[in-house]
Amino acid sequence: MKRLSIFLLLCGMLAISSKAQIPNALNPGGAPNPGSLLTQLAGALKPGSFLSSWSGGGKANWLSAAGNVSDAVSMAKQASSLAGFIKPEMFKQGVNAGTIAKAANAVKTYSDASGVLKSLNGGLKPEAFVSSWASKQSSWKSALNLLK
Repeated sequence: MKRLSIFLLLCGMLAISSKAQIPNALNPGGAPNPGSLLTQLAGALKPGSFLSSWSGGGKANWLSAAGNVSDAVSMAKQASSLAGFIKPEMFKQGVNAGTIAKAANAVKTYSDASGVLKSLNGGLKPEAFVSSWASKQSSWKSALNLLK
């Protein structure tokens, strides 16, 4: 009985910690918040991964626009905009802000927009990200999959 209690306690703790990995990613009704998912990706990038234009006003403007995302097209547009602020050397070979923009321009659904964010995330070198992103990335991708 004591082992079962400990097991249930640990399961509850794991459930709480997995929800905590995607803070503010859900709207009150339980649906993912696209703006939050965008800002989580931006926050996962090291400051040195950005061009100087990011700190020169680009970040504040981008965060404001990301907070107002209301549909799949605007979500993809913000993902493309974010890619434009990232240093070219932070992208893996074959990926760049232009390839992300091209994919973003074809978006019609949240599934498409999620694909653009996943492409941006996957198209960046590991050194572009803060170390804690590795443990949060899976939950972030799961939340992207819930967008409809």
